[in-house]
Amino acid sequence: MRFIKMTGGLGNQMFIYAFYMRMKKHYSNTRIDLSDMVHYKAHNGYEMHRVFNLPPIEFRINQPLKKVIEFLFFKKIYERKQIPSSLVPYDKKYFWPLLYFKGFYQSERFFADMADDIRKAFTFNPRLSNRKTKEMSEQIDHDENAVSIHVRRGDYLEPKYWKTTGCVCQLPYYLNAITEMNKRISQPSYYVFSDDIAWVKENLPLPKAFFIDWNKGTESWQDMMLMSRCRHHIICNSTFSWWGAWLNPRENKTVIMPERWFRHCETPDICPDKWIKVPINQPDSIQ
Repeated sequence: MRFIKMTGGLGNQMFIYAFYMRMKKHYSNTRIDLSDMVHYKAHNGYEMHRVFNLPPIEFRINQPLKKVIEFLFFKKIYERKQIPSSLVPYDKKYFWPLLYFKGFYQSERFFADMADDIRKAFTFNPRLSNRKTKEMSEQIDHDENAVSIHVRRGDYLEPKYWKTTGCVCQLPYYLNAITEMNKRISQPSYYVFSDDIAWVKENLPLPKAFFIDWNKGTESWQDMMLMSRCRHHIICNSTFSWWGAWLNPRENKTVIMPERWFRHCETPDICPDKWIKVPINQPDSIQ
């Protein structure tokens, strides 16, 4: 048996679920473990069933009992302890029959060979969206120059996130990203997704912009759905906007991302090769 720990917000859940789908393809006795999600208070809890209507394949038991069983009987495979860019630890057969995988698997390399299956599984149901989102979906679908731009501030400004993650995608990055997008797309329409719309309006030069600020709490997934319908994307170092860009199936899309995902460590595999990295430092000018 192979168990995969589920944790995190929607973006991380999607990476873990995509990893599960790949593992399940090779090892039919693979399951997702939701035991720790019962006590997960951040974000909106486990969302995969509600957002994507996926079949129930999870396992969960009393958390203290699960930890005892995990400690006594399972061989644990930690993503952080593996050789970067290697899939060997996940593909090989182990002598020990009970395996427990822990990680976030934030890279397309974990499921690139079944991208079509992942996109099919992660299909949004637009009938579940609210009226304003339905109206905006129609607008985006008819806008050939629609560019999503995701600005995450909120929790990224907290001290525990700022030094490693929050300090990366600040004003200099967005100015660089907008300059680069303006070079590539003629007269872009920017669809802004942010938890701080006031900051965006005050700081970013967006001549033609539409601000999506109504999807809160358990309706937040609708922002990702709208992002994915745009033609092009400016993402931040957030798995939420990563998926918003990746779920756009267009081959000719332009996706702009920060040159660094974390401030003090390299993440060479986190984004597809075709995505464009721009500096996070101050640009010389803005066009």
